Amino acid sequence: MNITSIPLLIEPASMSPELGRLGHETIRAIAFLLIPIELLYFSIYFLLQGQYGLHKKLTFLSLGAFWLSNWMTPISCGPIGVLRNFIVATFTLKALDIFARRTSLPAYSASKTPPTWQHALLLLTEFRYESFTPNYIRVSRTQETFNEPLQLAIHVAIFCAFQILPQHWPLVLAYEFYLGIYIIWTTAQLCTRYKSSPALFGRLYAVDSIAGFWSRTWHTLYLAPLTSLILEPLRTSLHKSVARPVGVLSSFLLMAVFHIYVLHPWFNSEALSRVGVLFVVNGFAVIGETMVWQGRSSWVKTALAWVFGMCVASWLANGLGSEFKGGLLGIRWRNVCRV
Repeated sequence: MNITSIPLLIEPASMSPELGRLGHETIRAIAFLLIPIELLYFSIYFLLQGQYGLHKKLTFLSLGAFWLSNWMTPISCGPIGVLRNFIVATFTLKALDIFARRTSLPAYSASKTPPTWQHALLLLTEFRYESFTPNYIRVSRTQETFNEPLQLAIHVAIFCAFQILPQHWPLVLAYEFYLGIYIIWTTAQLCTRYKSSPALFGRLYAVDSIAGFWSRTWHTLYLAPLTSLILEPLRTSLHKSVARPVGVLSSFLLMAVFHIYVLHPWFNSEALSRVGVLFVVNGFAVIGETMVWQGRSSWVKTALAWVFGMCVASWLANGLGSEFKGGLLGIRWRNVCRV
């Protein structure tokens, strides 16, 4: 019998075209972004060498290359576009932060000063400057009152419990997003942190105020650039009573622009506008809460913070596209590039 005439009983596995496009565009985006990241690294390296002119040129070349990536590597797959925009926006803030601090960089304080190549790499990759002074961590790991891996397990359990609830409820979807961000970022943190690295998040279920959520519970990865680009200039040019509220509002506005840009490839226009409003409204809420309570603790303050958070989060979730109405686990990840 001719073996070629035997029918195949097992069809070869076929890859979804969307998954193929996902992989192709991921590789292409990351490959191009390595260019501006490398330029930024060398700009920091030459800054440490005292070559300020070369640092300045490489910084602006890096920024230009980051923002050219939108045109040099067009991406049609929404989630990959989000990833690309996230990297571009994050390293843009890092480049501007280093440039703003070029005359007074944070001092390395973890041990003796490392070789210049390693010193530059640490400045590039440590967004909270954990190995430096000053840094932008809430408290050191030895002062934390909770175990980060245990908290990750607790938040994963809460996320799983939310799957029992109706996924079309906006409040359920909103808190799944918060929990999803917590789980993804904390998992990445646990895989890449130093032994002495403090937790990235606080406990989401223990929020006691709006200001506390943003300053003690949510991550502070972007506090360094917000400080060097907004807060410090305002402190030196305005009275303290004016600089603080203006700085808070400006910081939330910058984060609104940041998130709108990052999410633009995937979210619809209504969702993007609601994301922007969420940050701006939270900025006003932090100022108002601070003016009323003056830092005092109260169960009324905590209750109002939770009611405010639930209302704003539900309003945001209600504006998301239909593809999110089944919850995060209901997203068609196999056909993710169709979303």
